[in-house]
Amino acid sequence: MSGRDGWTAGVDPARAGDGAGPGTRKGAPGRACGGGRPAGRGPARGAWSMAGTGSARYRWRRAGAWLLLVAAAVALGRAGWSPARLLPWTGRADGLPARVAPGVWVGPVPAGGWPRDRVQVWLEALARQTGMPPEDARFDPANRAVIPGVAGLELDVPASLEAILRAPRDSRVALRFRAVPPRQDLDDFPGHPVYHGNRRKQAVTFLVNVAWGEEFLPAMFAALEKGGARVTFFPTGRWAQGHPDLVAEMARRGHELGSHGFSDTLDLERQPAAGVLADLRRGVEAVARAAGLDPAAVRFYSTHRGVRTAAVEQAAAEAGVRLIYWSLDTVDWTKPAPAAMARRIVTGARPGDLILMHPTAVTVEALPAMIRGLRQRGLAIVPLGQLLSPLPGDDGQPAFRPLGPAGPVLAATRGALGAVLAPAGHP
Repeated sequence: MSGRDGWTAGVDPARAGDGAGPGTRKGAPGRACGGGRPAGRGPARGAWSMAGTGSARYRWRRAGAWLLLVAAAVALGRAGWSPARLLPWTGRADGLPARVAPGVWVGPVPAGGWPRDRVQVWLEALARQTGMPPEDARFDPANRAVIPGVAGLELDVPASLEAILRAPRDSRVALRFRAVPPRQDLDDFPGHPVYHGNRRKQAVTFLVNVAWGEEFLPAMFAALEKGGARVTFFPTGRWAQGHPDLVAEMARRGHELGSHGFSDTLDLERQPAAGVLADLRRGVEAVARAAGLDPAAVRFYSTHRGVRTAAVEQAAAEAGVRLIYWSLDTVDWTKPAPAAMARRIVTGARPGDLILMHPTAVTVEALPAMIRGLRQRGLAIVPLGQLLSPLPGDDGQPAFRPLGPAGPVLAATRGALGAVLAPAGHP
């Protein structure tokens, strides 16, 4: 080991060579004696020099890294990105305002100026007091049928919070709700017929069987359109083949199409399952072809005179369609007085009812009063698929009306949510 390599770390190199440590001599290997530390316990002087050089390099590299970070932060800031997004625990990473704008009302509640935390606590308390659980589809032993399920309802706290905090000054805000789907729906009960929808649905469906009466259909279309009602038509296949333009018009106007079999002269009560199935499939294909639809879109089957046999049920299951009956009948083919027929339907209808009718002169005359009366009772008129679906929206029940700028907010705080389930757009 050279003399230069013998210096111990922590000793002043300038003094060490002049005998500053006991038992050392200038230019000689520096062994510590007495109270000194043994040589070789620390890095050599050469190592010290190299460490100093490494530290300088490290400082330069660290400075360069900081410069890169600053430049990146500036660039991201100009792009609209905030470092707060990396701190979700702050609760402000979403960019929402800290307070509600002045003059904002949530229903009848003045929330202007509320801090965000107060809005959050209020919404969470409201969510605990409101809501409605979903209801599963279930078997109805009385009718040997299935009753569809229906979605539940809960306050959407994050969406409501955002709507309130983003509301402009002097505005009114509606709370946001979301659907909670049931655990079981119709698909869990294949082969079982349906007589009515879920009674929690504030809607009914008009089932229009069509094997004749085409001369009344244009007036029927006009009455339905004027009343804002969409229905489900069940043409026979033979009739659809003879009137493809009217079938196409049904679809064009937004009405739903089911099947009434191919021939209304077939005696279903005497037919085996194979005979019913052949007639059903032929009818579905004829309706789909006339409307320009995929046969899979024709998914409901209404039998002539409501015939129900084991063969009919088996055929419907094999064809993959739902067998549909009704819970309220206009008996329009007996030509009752239009006013009396309308009054009986309006007063007798229940939520979820399937109302049977045909294209007749009496039906056309009674439709405006029926539509108006049902609407006044808070019942929407929707296609069958919409009534039977458990979920809200375009393919489900009438959309839940959010608690808007009126009394229902206060009612909701007491757990009364009947107004929330009113059809969208209905006062």
